[in-house]
Amino acid sequence: MLDGGGFPGVEEAGLELSHDIACYNDERRHSALAYRSPNHFETHLQTTSQMCPA
Repeated sequence: MLDGGGFPGVEEAGLELSHDIACYNDERRHSALAYRSPNHFETHLQTTSQMCPA
């Protein structure tokens, strides 16, 4: 896509964007999340919150 390519339509562009975001959230580590990926941080947060009594 960086070499001047394009998408045939809006639906294809949306699919590519959602795929890129999913990959980014699986792999990219963030310093604000203790150097965890957003998905890993979310899983850890859910697991931890289930262990604490309400």
